[in-house]
Amino acid sequence: TAFDPDQDPLPFGGNVLIQGGAELLFPMPFVKDQRSLRTALFWDVGNVFDTNCGNSQADCSSIDPGNLASSVGVGLTWITALGPLSFSLAMPIIKPDDADTQIFQFSLGQTF
Repeated sequence: TAFDPDQDPLPFGGNVLIQGGAELLFPMPFVKDQRSLRTALFWDVGNVFDTNCGNSQADCSSIDPGNLASSVGVGLTWITALGPLSFSLAMPIIKPDDADTQIFQFSLGQTF
């Protein structure tokens, strides 16, 4: 394979995913139709691990619960004719040093 100096030598991904979370839904004040708009407080935790470690891998370790990332935030979901439109605002509690964070996120489509 060719060497690309602009490419990160540490690969993303792994073969083990650990994730979890909790969500507290509560009604929006001053909204008559509570079915179309909902708000939530949430907590998410998780990480990806690679257990297929070879000699040439620089950043490979066994599954360690101490390496789980965690965040808390608030969310707003509006049920539209096109599907649910969700907005989230979150802050990391525990963040790995090499992690990219997204403070704001939105999505249009299925909710989980």
